[in-house]
This record gives sequence, structure tokens and C-alpha cells, in this order.
Amino acid sequence: MRLHHLEITAFGPFAGTVAVDLDALADGGLFLLCGPTGAGKSSVLDAICFALYGAVPGERNGARHLRSDQAAPEVAPRVVLEATLSGRRFRFSRSPAWERPKKRGEGLTTQQATVLVEERVDGSWSHLTGRIDDAGHLVARLVGLSLTQFCQVVLLPQGEFQRFLRAGGDDRQKLLQSIFRTGRFGDVEKWLAEHRRVLRQESLALQRPIAEAVNRISEAAAVPLPAEARFDDPAGGVGADELEAWAAGAEADAAERSTATAAALAPAVAAAAAAAETLRAAEEREVARRRQQQLAGRHETLLARGPEMDLLRRRVEEARRAAPVLGLVTTRDRAAETVRAADTALAAGLRRLGPVAAETAGTLVLTLDDVVDPLVQAALDEPAIRAALTDVRSRRERCTDAVARQAELAELEAACARASAELAELERRSTELDEAATTLPARIGRVRTALRADSAAVEARRAAEHRRSTAVVALAAADRVERLAGVLAEAEVALVAAREETQARREHWLDLRERRLDGMAAEIALDLAVGDACPVCGSCDHPHPAAAGADAPDAAAERRARRAVDDAEAHQQARVDAVRAAAENLARAREAAQGTDVAGWRTVVADLDAMLADLTAQLGGLADREAELADLEARQQALADDRRALADRTATLTAELQQHAVRSGELARVVGRVRAVEGQEPAAALATLTATTEQWEHVLAARIDRDRAEVHLAETQELALAEAKEHGFDDLDAVTAAGLPHAELAALEQQLRRHDEEVASTREQLADPLLVAASSAAPADLDRLRDAAEETAREAGELRTRHDVAGSRHHRLRALVADLRAALTAWVPVREQHDVADRVATLASGRSADNRLRLGLAAYVVSWRLGQVVAAANQRLAPMTAARYTLEQEAGVLRLLVRDEWSGELRDPATLSGGETFLVSLALALGLADVVAGESAADGEGSDLETLFVDEGFGSLDAETLDDVMDTLDELREGGRVVGVVSHVSELRTRIPTQLQVAPSRSGSRLSIVHADG
Repeated sequence: MRLHHLEITAFGPFAGTVAVDLDALADGGLFLLCGPTGAGKSSVLDAICFALYGAVPGERNGARHLRSDQAAPEVAPRVVLEATLSGRRFRFSRSPAWERPKKRGEGLTTQQATVLVEERVDGSWSHLTGRIDDAGHLVARLVGLSLTQFCQVVLLPQGEFQRFLRAGGDDRQKLLQSIFRTGRFGDVEKWLAEHRRVLRQESLALQRPIAEAVNRISEAAAVPLPAEARFDDPAGGVGADELEAWAAGAEADAAERSTATAAALAPAVAAAAAAAETLRAAEEREVARRRQQQLAGRHETLLARGPEMDLLRRRVEEARRAAPVLGLVTTRDRAAETVRAADTALAAGLRRLGPVAAETAGTLVLTLDDVVDPLVQAALDEPAIRAALTDVRSRRERCTDAVARQAELAELEAACARASAELAELERRSTELDEAATTLPARIGRVRTALRADSAAVEARRAAEHRRSTAVVALAAADRVERLAGVLAEAEVALVAAREETQARREHWLDLRERRLDGMAAEIALDLAVGDACPVCGSCDHPHPAAAGADAPDAAAERRARRAVDDAEAHQQARVDAVRAAAENLARAREAAQGTDVAGWRTVVADLDAMLADLTAQLGGLADREAELADLEARQQALADDRRALADRTATLTAELQQHAVRSGELARVVGRVRAVEGQEPAAALATLTATTEQWEHVLAARIDRDRAEVHLAETQELALAEAKEHGFDDLDAVTAAGLPHAELAALEQQLRRHDEEVASTREQLADPLLVAASSAAPADLDRLRDAAEETAREAGELRTRHDVAGSRHHRLRALVADLRAALTAWVPVREQHDVADRVATLASGRSADNRLRLGLAAYVVSWRLGQVVAAANQRLAPMTAARYTLEQEAGVLRLLVRDEWSGELRDPATLSGGETFLVSLALALGLADVVAGESAADGEGSDLETLFVDEGFGSLDAETLDDVMDTLDELREGGRVVGVVSHVSELRTRIPTQLQVAPSRSGSRLSIVHADG
């Protein structure tokens, strides 16, 4: 991790915006962050932490108050940090939650925390994320440390410097795991345990089919289980070879029993078959004898019914000859029925027509009975009926047209009535609009006159409002003049005091410097050694070296005096800046006040308020008059539009009435002609003619149907008589008498056929040699033969059952043994894998007897890493403590002890003094950074700790130990790493030339980079 640039705004003691080029500080490898107590040195480290993690170290984060109290109310707190993490350059911009003034109204509102993460890609900044949680995950992944761990090994703030040294084993393990990314070893340990668990489950799962096969083999073979068979252990309690041999033995026993039962079964089956065959032959002979007796009796009965069957055959023959003619007779009867139905329909139609039909026939018949006389029907032939129907249809069409025109005439008359009513309403409405239009112009003129009178008052009020806003601004400026004058006076008094203090300290420093120069000989004499050359005269003899007086100042006293002068000058410069700022603010306020005091401007504001009140009262009805004018003008326009619309509608209605009058005359003439011809209204005449048309159409259809039926009847009568003579009948009545229904004829034919077939069948069966032989055989003793067959069959069945059981058992055992062998084949490799995985996982978890340290893999790696850190820390600690103290790691654990080489005893770090604790903690932090840097350079893994900050702790060291520590820190320059020392110890200012100084002031602290060596 390398820091490049830091910008702080309204954060902690920094009220404004301060920026630091950290690359310039890092050029020398070592720099000092210095400043008076409370100036904000630790706040610089807080800003770095906040930019990366969104929080600050220690208890300060719990305060939740990061914004500067000296910042302007509207200035947002913000920290911007550019840093290189894992070889990539990022810019982090964060703002904490703060209370800002509301944009509308008074009071404050909470502005939530924000973050922006950007990455430098191809020379430009690319946006990565604006989410706080995403930014936190990104930093944790790239840095590899949490905020607490970051403060333990990179940013060592006040009060937390020794936390890594005194941390417990768990905390130290978590820190080292995060730094060195050793979590993968824990993952390996977990994977091994999980792999062992998976193989255990798989082995147990594969043992289940083995257990099932063994149990089934034991059950099928009726043999006990192997004595050592266990299936709740992945390794099992008996080997695969033993199980396979046990199963093969059970299968061999089953095969032997199956062979023995097969040998005993064959003679029993043969004896049972012979007895069954004897019984079957006897049963067949007995059945044949009884069958011959039944058939002989049945044959005699059939022969006795011969004469009856002959009469039945003659009746069937006559029915067969009449069958072809019966169809024609039926057709003749249907034709006659059709003629009678047509006569009835024609008579009914003529009765409905009555006198109309008689008139059409040209007779003088006057009664309805005469209408249906055959002569009248004959006279009403088809052409006469068609002529009468055509005349009626023509009259009906004229009436239909007249009815339609009559309806149209009614609609026209209704439309004329509506149009006349609407015309009357339009005339009334037009009169009302004319009356309203005559009064509106006068009212509009009066309102416009009143509005012109209000225009001057409106302009006067606008000018007064502008003058009042100017006066209010000037009044506020006059008030600031009085307040800023007092601030300037106080600042000038403070400046005078600061100048006097600076002058006094400068005189004290010059006095010390002069006294030190006067006693320089004694100071040089302190560095002389016997035999060494004098740096002034070059002599190796020093007979009378100068001695310093009791109150002679040394270099340290001079440096302290000089720092006091620097502090006083900085304080004086702050007072000068305060006076300048107060004077500038006072000048701007006086310019805004325009030379008038507060009382004068208050009088002006009061006068303008009174004027505005009068003008406002005067213009109280302006809005009402403006609204009235708008309403009157709108009404005037609406009246004009309505009058035009009324005129257009009146013209349209007049034209429509004229057209309706012309059309009504035409329709009335057509309806009158129809009414004169028919002697009644068109609708009534249409109904009568429609009924008459339908009746004539029925009469015409009946006439046509009767003529066709008469022709068809004559044809069928002639055809049926010819067919009867051809089949041997004299007339059609003889055919009807001889005929039989089809179902009855079929039944008779079926009866004859069954009789003939049964006679032939009985004759054929009686001729069977078996029946002929059985007729002379004696009855057999079937009960005795049946008992003998059942006994032999029972014995054979019992043997077959035993053989089937033995065979089935052998077949099942053969399949089960095959299943067992397949299950063993699948289980044995998994069992071997589980044995290996169990040994490795047990070793990695630290529970194996081969693991002498009893450490898990992850703990072992972390312990080994800690050993590296301790070795590197001892290289730093030895020169800082003159080889007195050495860090040691307790074997097998993460506990740290300190060996005191003077006493040879191991000490707990808690027993060290403050200075000793600082030295050991610093050495441990530097050793950790050395190991991490070496690891990153070697393989690119682990956290890249190129920057280290040490906050305070140097004040607890004596001068000699401080020199040793500084020598150790100077060595870091060669490794390319940067160490920032945070301290107010004056000695460090002379030892560390590159400095980042923090200067406090009333307007907020400031940062500046100083190179003390020039």
C-alpha cells in the first residue's frame, strides 16, 4: 500500500481545505508529522483511515462527530485520498454524515454519508462504485486488513500502539491470517475434513447395499451372519474376501439341495402321470356311453315330427313367391293414399277461399259446399289458379309501397312539427341575446377606467418594495460594522501581545545562542578523548580542557529556545491573519452600509413599511376589478358567438321545412290512389291481400300434388298386377293373402333349417365308432381310480414343491451373491480412499499421534509466519536495545514472550516499562512489515505494507535509545518503505528533515511540508 495524495475539508480541526502531497513526503523514506498538542496530528491519520474504511480508530469513532466545528455551516466535510493498493491506483472520496442548513426554511437537516471510489486507468479516473458497502468490501479485499487490523500493523494510533504485542492468541491469529492471506490453509483443513466426511458418507452409503445383500443371503440360505460383520463403520468390521467366501458357501449348499430334490422328483412324476392317464381313459369311456344313449333318444323324437315339417315347407314356398309382388302392392296402396290426401288438401284450400274461388271458376255457385264440388275443382285448373295468384300479388305490392310511403309521411310531419317548435325557441333566445349585448359595452368601459387609475399605484408600490429590500441589506451591513469593529479591536490587541511574546522569545534564544558560543570551548572539550586530536588545534595532548559553567546552555537548550521562537512566530502569523481578515470583513461591511448607522437605516425601513401598507390598502380591490373585466370580456365574446350560431341554425331549419312540404305532397298523392282502389287504408288492404296470397299459394300446391298422385297411382296399379300374374297369382288380393311378414318368414325358415341340421347331426354322431363301442361296454369304477390318481399326484406335488423351493433359493442366492460382489467392488476403493483421507485430515486437524505439536494446518502456518515476524523483529530490536531484549514465541502457540538477556529470564510483555514496550512494539511492527514486504516481492501474495505510521511513544525514550531507534528507522529508506513518525518531541525535528507540520489557528489548522535541511 502506497499513499500519494491527501485532501481534507471541514474534517476534525481542519475548517477549510488542506492538501498534502504524500509522494513528496515519501521521497526520503522517513518523515515527521509534528505540531503542537491538539493541532491535529492524529486527525491526519484519522482522515486516512476514514478515506479507506469510513471510520476512525479507537474511541473517537464512537463520538460520531467528525465535521469541523470551525467550518462554515454550508461547507460539507470531505476526505480525498489517492493510494496504490495491490498495484492499482485508486482515489477514495468520502463524506461523513453531518447536519447542514435546510435549503428552504430554517433549521438543520441530516446529510447522509457518501463515498466515491475511482481507479486510474489509461491516464484518467474511472468510476468504480458509489455504494458504501461495496467500497468497504473493495478496501478489505485489496488491503487485506480490517480497520482494527490496519491500526495494529500500519497505522499505529495513540493508545493502540502496543495492541499487537499484547493481543491474545485468537486476535493475533486473525490478524496474521488476514495479513498473510493464510485462510487458504484453513480452507484446505476444512476441505480435508469435508472430504473425509463425504467419503465417510459415501462409504456408509455403499455399505447399505452390502448389508442388505448379506441380510438377504442370510435369510434366503437360513445361515447366520458373519461374526464380525458391521455396517456402521466406513471401514467395516470384516473384509470383502471373507464376505465373498461366506456368500459362495451359502450358494453352494443351495445348489446341492436343488440337485437332490430333482433326483427324487422324476419317478414320482412318472407314477402320477400313469395313474392320471388310467383315470382319464375310464372317464372318457363312461362319458361316451352316456352320450350314445342321449343321442339315440333325441334322433327318434326328431323323426316323429316329419309330416308337420312338410306342411310348414309348403307355406314357406308360397310366401317366398308372393314376396317380390308385395312390395309393388304396398307402393300402389301408398299412391292411393296420396291421391286421397291431395283431394282433402285441395278441398280445404277452396273452402278457405270460398266465394273468391267460385268467382274465379266462372260459375254462379253461392254456397261454400258448391265450392268443393268436383265440377268446381275441375274448373279451377292450374292455369286459372296461377292467373288469380298473379293478380293478388300485384295488388299486394302496390299496398306495400303505399304503407311505406304512409310511414315516411308521418315521419316528415313529426319532423316539421319539431322544426317549427325549435324555430320559435330560436327567435326567443335571439331576442334575449340582443338585449344582453346592448348592456355589456358600458359596463366594460367603467371597469377599464378604474383599472387605469390603479396602474400608477402599482408602480409606486413596486418601487417602494425595491427600496425597502436595499435598505434591509444595508441595515444588516450596518449591524455587522458594529460587531466587526469589536472583533478587529480584539484581534489587534492579541496581535500586539503575540508580537511582544515573539520578541521576548527571540531575545531569549539569541541570548542562549551567544552564551553557548561563548562556552563552545567547553562543549568541544566534552567530546575530547585521550589520544584523539583536537578538532581546533590538532594536538593530541589536552593538558587544560575548558570546563563548562554551571548554567552554560547546551545544544538541546538552544534548539528548545529556537522551537519556542518558531511557535511564537507561527502564533504571531495567525494573529496577523486574524487582524487582516477582520479588517477586510469590516471594510466590506462599511461599504455595504453606505455610511449610515443602524438607527438611520431602521428609520428608512419603517417609513417604507408604512408607505407599502398604504399602497396595499389602496390596491385592495385591484384583483377583483381585473377578474371582473376578464369575465365581462369573455361574456361579450360568448354572446357574439351565440348570436352567430342562432342565425346559422334558423336558416338551416327554414330550408328543411320547405323540403319537407314538397315531399309530403308527393307521398299523400300515392297513398290516396291506393286507398281509392282498395276501398280501405293501405295497411288493412295489405293484411287482407297477404292472407289471400298465401291461401291461393296453398290451393296451387294442392292442385299440383293431386295431379301428380293420380298419375303415380295408375302406374303402380298396372305394374303390380303384371308382376302378380308372372309369379302365379290371379289378382292382387291372392298375393296379399299368401304374403308373410319378413320376420315371420325368416323365423319359419330358421325352424325348418334347425330341424334338418339336428336330424343330420344326431345321425352322424351315432355313427361314431367310439359311441358304437361304448354302447356295449360295462360301467367303470371311477371312484377307485380317482382316489389312486389323487394319491400319486399329492406325493409328486410335495416333491415338486420341495424341488421348486430349493431351485428358487438357489436362483435367488445366485442373484444375491452377484449383487454382493458388485456392491463390494464399488465399496472397496471408497473404503481405501476414506482410510487415506481420514489419516490426512486427522493429521491436518492436529489430532493425529504423528502431529507432535497438536496444531492444525492453519494454526501451524500462522505459527510459522509469526516465527518469521519474531525473527525479523529481533533484527530490529537488537540495535534499539543494545541486544538486551529478544522476542520469543512460545512453542506451538501464538503467545509472545520477551527474553531479558541481562537476567536470562523470559518476561511477559505486560511487565515491560513504557519505553521498553514502545521499543518492542515498534520492532514487532517493523518486523511484520519486513516479512510482508519480502513476501510480496517474492510471490506477490499477502498484504503490501509499504507505508507505516507511528503515533507518539518517542517521548518515553532517553536520548541514547532515541538515537538507536532513529538509526533503525533510517535503515528503512533502503528497503523502499515509508515510515511516518507522529510526535511533538523536539529532538525528532532535528533528526528527521522531512516534516509535515500542523499549525493550529482560530480559523482551523493548516498543513505544510517543511524540509529542515534546507
